[in-house]
Amino acid sequence: MSHSADPHADPASNALPPAALLTPADDAVLPEELQQKLAALQRIIGGYGSALIAFSGGVDSALVLAVAAQQLGPSAVALTAVSETMAEREVTAAAEFTRYLGVRHEIVHSHELDRPGFAQNPVDRCYHCKAELLTHCAPVAERLGIKTVLLGVNLDDLGDHRPGLVAAREHGAKQPLVEAGLSKAEVRQLARHLRLPVWNKPQLACLSSRFPYGTSISPARLRMVDRFEQGLQDLGFTQLRVRFHELPALGESAAPAKTPGAAAALARVELEPHELERGLRLQREIVALGKQAGFVYVTLDLEGFRSGSANIVLRRLPIVSPAATVSTPATAAAAAAPPPAAVAPSETRPRKLVVAGLLREQPGGAVLLSQRRADQAMPLQWELPGGKVEPGEDPAVALRRELREELDIDAQIGQVYDVVFHRYAEFDLLMLVYACTFAGVPVAREVAQVRWVAPAQLLELPVLPADIPLMQRLMREAA
Repeated sequence: MSHSADPHADPASNALPPAALLTPADDAVLPEELQQKLAALQRIIGGYGSALIAFSGGVDSALVLAVAAQQLGPSAVALTAVSETMAEREVTAAAEFTRYLGVRHEIVHSHELDRPGFAQNPVDRCYHCKAELLTHCAPVAERLGIKTVLLGVNLDDLGDHRPGLVAAREHGAKQPLVEAGLSKAEVRQLARHLRLPVWNKPQLACLSSRFPYGTSISPARLRMVDRFEQGLQDLGFTQLRVRFHELPALGESAAPAKTPGAAAALARVELEPHELERGLRLQREIVALGKQAGFVYVTLDLEGFRSGSANIVLRRLPIVSPAATVSTPATAAAAAAPPPAAVAPSETRPRKLVVAGLLREQPGGAVLLSQRRADQAMPLQWELPGGKVEPGEDPAVALRRELREELDIDAQIGQVYDVVFHRYAEFDLLMLVYACTFAGVPVAREVAQVRWVAPAQLLELPVLPADIPLMQRLMREAA
């Protein structure tokens, strides 16, 4: 079930946002590289013709929505999924921003807690959450005649434990910020440049992220967290988290009567490090707010706020991929290989941006693979043809160049088919995979050899570890 935020409005009458709203700020001169990325983002989103933007109210999806409104006019529609896991104030804020832009706003009511396993809070909880969102997006997009769903995912989102990205890949949702090569900091810089009022808004995450994996989630527990966080915001704290820690020894009966169904729990409050001193000065007020929300104990985390802190414990938990896997010699070898060394959240790792082309004899047919030379890293392994994106180079231009140099073909670069993130021991790899058509006969020029491979046989060859999930997807789709 969905409805427009203004049910009496005529969608066809929606105009482009007032020009002043997206007029660059005079004092925000963008570096040339970021200007190029903004132009790429505008070109990518404009190329969709129409788009349904999954809008959470955060800066990332706000930038996607603003550029979509600018490029697509009334063919850009925002969709917000409202559920128990969304903070109450964010529902209002999302509606206000869509009115600010003048775009149509569809609101659907999602029910993550009703999905089997979600309330038990498994490590792939975000997969179920994103799958629920995209399940609601599909009928709205179909009703409005929109073929493309856009998500506000940036490059930095790909480097953490993010099962939701698997769901996005399965449902065919696009990630234009990733395609344009934008990091979290660059998204904020562009949002400020376009005078979006949310440019400095604190990072958002659904309320379910406040619960350690394995701690069950309920509406009453979610409201405890939301109520406490709202109280802290009213005290003037901005970037914060209230982490819920169950106290099983006390039993459910110890929960205050004002929060029926909520367990006795400890609240671990994360504030920005520079606000810790102020937090200590407001000790009594903070403790009072926590107990009014229903917590038995209130603590202040001296390490301060850090996004994704719940993922630190994953190295102690068995992680089960939410996507189906295909058992093959290649995947067995990958599973047997030692995992990359653990990386501290604050450690900066080298990241390589590469592009690859999905070239097929016919839709659903054989896929063209190339074999790496013996003198290259990971010698004689197979992969989709492509290569590295040079600094400042447009990814589509880079792929066309690589295919000409490697295979002696002139390719037409289509839309992004998939976005692959893989953590090697020495660096993080981000690969944009484009669906391509081409003229000519592929010839091995800078690779060992090329081969057309039937989907069912893709993993019979020794393929690069980063390509395995992509090969699995192609096999599933062909089956």
